[in-house]
Amino acid sequence: MSRKNILNLRYPIVGLSPMDGVTDSAYRYITKKHGNPDVIFTEFTNVMGMSQAGQHVIKDFHYDKTQKPIVAQIYGKEPEYFYHVAKIACELDFDAVDINMGCPAKNVASSGSGAALIRTPNLAREIIVATKQGVVDWANDGKLTGLPEKTLAAVVDLKKELNAQYSTRKVLPVSVKTRIGYSEPVTEWWIKELEKENPAWISLHGRTLKQMYTGSADWDEIKKAVKTTEIPILANGDIKDYSDIKKVLDLTGAQGVLIGRASFGNPWIFKGKKFEDISLEERVKVMIEHTKKFVELNPDPKAFVQMRKHFGWYIKGFENASAIRVKLMQTNSVTDVEQVIQEAGIPLSF
Repeated sequence: MSRKNILNLRYPIVGLSPMDGVTDSAYRYITKKHGNPDVIFTEFTNVMGMSQAGQHVIKDFHYDKTQKPIVAQIYGKEPEYFYHVAKIACELDFDAVDINMGCPAKNVASSGSGAALIRTPNLAREIIVATKQGVVDWANDGKLTGLPEKTLAAVVDLKKELNAQYSTRKVLPVSVKTRIGYSEPVTEWWIKELEKENPAWISLHGRTLKQMYTGSADWDEIKKAVKTTEIPILANGDIKDYSDIKKVLDLTGAQGVLIGRASFGNPWIFKGKKFEDISLEERVKVMIEHTKKFVELNPDPKAFVQMRKHFGWYIKGFENASAIRVKLMQTNSVTDVEQVIQEAGIPLSF
């Protein structure tokens, strides 16, 4: 098997990892604008939910063209729903479809989805096959299948909003994001199982499901994966600053990395800048820009609470940071945020 490329990007690839509750469209927009990662993933989206009640979850697939190349990440355990949602991703002009086989969250894994699929390799392979068949069938006839009218209408509306256009229908790559094991590392066996269905690439987090996000990511296990297969591997886990990229690539031989939690409030990491070297004024400027984009995309005032966690990530490491964070956590609008910043004596340089 010859080594393939990833979306025609140059190696090594440095991408933004998908993170539930974090990498929404506003976050991706800001990260791309100020950090410019090579590739970006959506938050994972449940295939059954999108298939049966897409008008509620189709917003998870919102993006703008600045975010390309962008990959739609999906999760679940029913191959038939993966088939249908893969077609939605094609219709919305995503650049690839990624299957989540790595989420360790209890509510996901207990249903047999996410990292629990490591325990059901036959089902995991069926899901890859169904997803790949979905992108092939869409490329052949462009038909969306298995969706209720309300979901079809939501797809049509979002397609118009995105101005999703393609000169020809093409077969999108299908990739997998996973972990090194369930309760203990089984990296080589698991990669060989996935390899049977030839995903376009594999993003590998160096922890087991049991570890969740505790302990340390085992980069040596990622190295085993690289040696096990010719399928490109993107390393993930404990890449805390830009210098870690070279360390993990030198150790593992992976074709790139995905940065997750280290990007919280820090889109500059993708440009090799240290967070502490970014001026407070610049951080505040981007934080408010992020807030405005979030409100633009989520106009319901009740949604603003989801933005607050980002304030704590932007505002840290300087005098009175904790006091300012406390006040920011009580805000309910862009105006509130700007007022807190002004009262703190931080200049708003727009």
